[in-house]
Formats: sequence, structure tokens, C-alpha cells
Amino acid sequence: MELLLRARELAVARKRRESRALVERADPGSAEELSLAASVLVELRDPQAALPLARRAVALAPDDWRGHLAVADATFQLRWWGESAAAARRAVELAPEEAAAHRALGVALNRRIGGGREARREVKRARELGGRDALRAPGRRSGWWLLLFVAPLAVSAVLSAVGDRPDAVEDLMVLSRVMPFVLLLLLIVTPSRAGLTWPERIAELRAANEERYGDGGRAARMRAGVVVMPWSCAVAVGAVLLAVPGLSGDPLPASVVVSAVLVGGGVLVMLAWRTVRLWYGERFLREVFVPSFFVRVHLVAAGMLAGGVLLLTFGEVRQGTWLVLFIWALVWFVLAVLSSLLLQREGPTEPEKEPADG
Repeated sequence: MELLLRARELAVARKRRESRALVERADPGSAEELSLAASVLVELRDPQAALPLARRAVALAPDDWRGHLAVADATFQLRWWGESAAAARRAVELAPEEAAAHRALGVALNRRIGGGREARREVKRARELGGRDALRAPGRRSGWWLLLFVAPLAVSAVLSAVGDRPDAVEDLMVLSRVMPFVLLLLLIVTPSRAGLTWPERIAELRAANEERYGDGGRAARMRAGVVVMPWSCAVAVGAVLLAVPGLSGDPLPASVVVSAVLVGGGVLVMLAWRTVRLWYGERFLREVFVPSFFVRVHLVAAGMLAGGVLLLTFGEVRQGTWLVLFIWALVWFVLAVLSSLLLQREGPTEPEKEPADG
């Protein structure tokens, strides 16, 4: 127990490597120890490893609110809003005077459509019980990365206001515009905790996704609509880039357009196939993703965009036709993003799983 308490202190202090080493040395056996170990792993942003421990704690002591809280926090980081809300609600029922339980329920409900009023009530109750410190979510990222994202854009805007600029300044402007997106990519794909290699991180995520979405249920079908969104948006962006020269009356040569559509489309399909299989497993790819209604809708929209570009390239184009394609690509980009956010916020309403011990 002392090792786990020290590990939690180190995790809160963002000394992740040392904290993880202590967790790996500990051998939790009781429900209290399992809950504490799970909470430390949640603080380290390792919900895939925390969730099995939290569920074991619930199985050992179903009436201990700490196990349900650990399940709620772990599933919240996994973006399983329905299970997180169910586990947090159970924790509130067992310990109505614990601020952490109300906090977990409030943040989970805030991600669900129609749960805003109850979420505000739970967050207010958590603040009444524990003050502002009680509202801190475990494993919350530092806000400094926002500064790293905004600062280069601000530098670029200031330099753009300067009249005559030397070549070195022009190079700096290009770099300042590219850096935010590189940082954003690193923030998304880099393992969010110390002590894991890339293969271990990917294997953890795939195992968690296969457990969650491999059965082909409602959660899996909705997830397919979220997974296909980036690839559909990539097609929309490509259509916009191909349409921009046409707006100015100087469309790209047919050979360039055909190559971009065929090669770019083939590369996107190959990347989507490999990426989905890597992150979600073969079963999800073949039994859920490929036959998904959402995927078919996105494929139809992508085909319309690609076909529209080819028709305008080889056919007789009236004035304003490229503008129609340009607007349609932008509209579809926005619709794809909004539909993905809607599917994520709605989430499944499945009850919390409580497997038997062993």
C-alpha cells in the first residue's frame, strides 16, 4: 500500500517514470489496493492498464465506491462515456458525500447529449463538497501545449505585418506556420506516459479496442462512423485543393488531376485499411468497419467529390461550376466533422461490466 501511495504522489507531481516503476513493483491484492493502483494508472493516462484492475476491485468489493470511481475515470479517458457515467453514478449512490464521485459523474454526463443540466448539478455538488481542487480530473494534460501551438502562429502573424522582409524572415514564417501542426500531430500520436515503447502502446490500444468494439454491437457501429471521418475529410481537402486553381480560371492539367485522384485515392484507401487494422484489429475492420452504413455514406460522398473533379476537368465548364464543387467540398468537410462529434458525444448506453473475479 505504501508503494502505491507514493506512486500516486509521484504521478500527481508528473514524475511519471518513477511512479510507473513503483506501480509495477506493487502487487495489489485487495479491492482497496486494486482501486488505488488503477487510480495511479489513470493519473499516468494509462486507462488500458487501469481498467482491468478497477474491474477486479469492483468484483471483489461491489459496495466499495472507490472501485466504481476508478472504472469511471478509466472509461472516461477511453471516451466510453456511457460506461463512465454508469460507473460514476454507482459511485455516487454508494458515497453521496464524496466529491470525486460527483466530479466523475458530472464530467461524464457533460459528454452525453442531453446531460448538460445534470452534469452542471453534479459538478456544483462536487465543488460544494471539496472545493475547486475537487474538480481536477485525474491525468489532465498541462495547458502549456496550447502556448506552444499558439505562439508560432502569433509570430507568423506579426512577421506578416512587416513590409519588406529578408529571406531568413520568410523562412522563419514558413517554419512558424508548420510547427503548430507538427506539435499537434505529436500531441495526438505520442504515447502519453513514460515507460512504454511504441509497439507496447499500440498493442495496448488495440487490445482495449478489440475488447470494446470487436463484438459488432451498437458501440462498434457508432465507432466506425468516428473512425472513417479523418479519411473522408482528407478527400474533401484534396477536392478543395484541386478546385482552387479552377476558381481562378486556370485549372490544373488533366494529367495532374487524374494522377492526384487515382494515386491519392489509392494511398488513402491503403492507409485507412492498414491504420484501422492496426488500431482496432482485423475483426473490427472486416466485420464492423467495411460493412458499416456510415462508411458507405462517406464513400459515396468521396466518390461524388472525386467524380466531380474529373468531370469538371474533362468536360465543358460553365462559369461558377468550380465554385459549386469548392463549396460542396467545404460543406462535406464540416458535416463529416460534426457527425463524428455527434456520434462521440451520444455514446453507448450499455451498463458497466463487472466480470467475476478470476
